[in-house]
Amino acid sequence: MNNHQAQLDQVLKKYPSPLREYLKSVPHNSGKLDSEHCKSVMEKQGFSVEDLMVRMLPVAQLYARVPISNFKVGAVAKARLSEGSEEFALFVGANIEFAGLALTQTIHAEQAAVMNAWLQGAVQIDAVAVSAVPCGRCRQFLYELEKSSTLDVIVQKPEVNEFSITQLSDLLPEAFGPSDIDVKAGLMAPSEHLPDLSLKTYSDDPLVIEALSAAGHSYAPYTHNFAGSVIQMSDAKIHAGRYTENAAFNPSLSPLHTAIIRMNADNLLWSNSITRALLVEKPTTISQLGLCEMLLGSLAPDIRLEYYEAEDT
Repeated sequence: MNNHQAQLDQVLKKYPSPLREYLKSVPHNSGKLDSEHCKSVMEKQGFSVEDLMVRMLPVAQLYARVPISNFKVGAVAKARLSEGSEEFALFVGANIEFAGLALTQTIHAEQAAVMNAWLQGAVQIDAVAVSAVPCGRCRQFLYELEKSSTLDVIVQKPEVNEFSITQLSDLLPEAFGPSDIDVKAGLMAPSEHLPDLSLKTYSDDPLVIEALSAAGHSYAPYTHNFAGSVIQMSDAKIHAGRYTENAAFNPSLSPLHTAIIRMNADNLLWSNSITRALLVEKPTTISQLGLCEMLLGSLAPDIRLEYYEAEDT
């Protein structure tokens, strides 16, 4: 039996039915609890959405990859699925560390949950639950989100299923964000003017085209270094990631980081390996190439990063 399957089975034993049955779907659904499952379990168990999010945290922690700290953090993001609708789904995330690399490359649980939601089509984050108090870096990352002033941060307490709810604006007073650098719209704001990119060198490779599309959906208001990555796995599945910037710069995530988040969310119960990795970018004052090569070397040292430049059409 897959070790993660055994861990999941052990965690799920602690849940009553039907919650246990619904949570079984999360690893088979890219770390997502669908809207109808959320509604059903809340009605049947008498849970608030916050109750459900906190109860999902042990499942989220199973996604942690922590070869350095061995400290597992789980997060759950409540995300709206369409503009003007109250319908939501819940997306899990966990911290991911990279053996042999500097700690600055670590992906935090809150980042993973938010990116997992965004890359699966979510349009707004209303709340994030986390198994440990968010660090300053994560508070800064969350502040980049559109409508972050109303974002709820739910922190699990040591007591079983107890939690606190605090608005992000109270956790990060006098914050520095996009508006301080004259950027009017934050991460996940409706995009009216996506860049129109084309490859400098023609390719009809589907993975290259997928990476180009991901680059065109980047959030890069500070450098305009639109960049996308694609990872292909041994089971032929592909996972695309987008470059995501932050006003404070350091909480930014490379496109390969976000592709790894999607790979991790989709790979809990399987042990697939990376067979191809690509980067497409429009180089500006910065480039993602060196960082992505280093990151890939930590995960798949025998795989060469395929690189393509893009330009404005």
